[in-house]
Formats: sequence, structure tokens, C-alpha cells
Amino acid sequence: RIDILVNNAARSFMRSLLELREDGWDKVFDTNVKAVFLLSRAVARRMIEQGGGCIINITTVGAERGGRNIAAYLASKAALKMLTMCMAVEWAQYNINVNAVGPGVTRTHFSQPLWGNPDLAERIVSAIPKGRIAEPEEIVGAVLFLASDASSYITGQTIYVDGGFLAG
Repeated sequence: RIDILVNNAARSFMRSLLELREDGWDKVFDTNVKAVFLLSRAVARRMIEQGGGCIINITTVGAERGGRNIAAYLASKAALKMLTMCMAVEWAQYNINVNAVGPGVTRTHFSQPLWGNPDLAERIVSAIPKGRIAEPEEIVGAVLFLASDASSYITGQTIYVDGGFLAG
């Protein structure tokens, strides 16, 4: 039985658009969008047989804003946000809720190139009303909420856990 799927895998390359090679672009989209589509479709088929379930995709606040040297990642996560909405619309009739969580910059190994650079980290933190980078534990609550019965009437939404970054 599969009740909950969390699609959290991600890939990125820190390259300018002029330097980014096509195979790099494809690798990012294959991991961040295509793999989510294929796995979610397979799991949704099982969930339909079971009478429903919940799929949670991890996107990013960057799906809402442009950025330098990270276009493939941001574009793929924006595509994932739209894929989340399309899945929600198509699969709601089967009692499958599909939502996303969009973290801001979070202190993980994946985002270390951002927060590990003191100058860049200072610029990032200055744009966050909470005045700091998130810790991984702070993202978990939104995922748990979307996986719980408390969110049974929520589908097609993205919850941003960003310390106010998008608001400010």
C-alpha cells in the first residue's frame, strides 16, 4: 500500500545560461521534472486502486523568481510547480491530493554553494525578513501537514517555507 509519496530528489548546476550545456540542462530536467512525472504516475495508478493518497513535490521559492547561474534548476522547479497543479486537477477525482512545498534557502548539503559563500549568504539573508537561512527541520512541518488528514481539502497548492522571502 502506498499512501504518501514525497518527491524530494533534485539536481542543479551552477552555470550561467551562456555556459550551461544542453546535456546539463537535460540532466536537471530529467531529475527534477521527468522523474517526478514517471514516479508519480506509477504511484497514482496504485493510489487509484486503493481509493486515494497524497503526493507532495518539493519545489523552491525560486520557482517564483529568476536568478543568476541557476536557470536550469529554477526553470525545472517552476515546471514542477505547474506539474503539481496539473496532477492535482487530473487526480482529484480519484481522491489523490497533490501539493508542493517550496523551501527557501535551507542549510543542506545541496544548497551549500549558496550559504557556504559568506558574501552570497549575507546577500541572501538580507533579503529574508526572518534574517536567517532555514534549517531542514523547519521544512518538515509543511510536509507533515500536507501528508495529514488536516489537509484533506487542499490540492494543487504550494506552501512556501521561506522566512518571508517572497512576501518581502
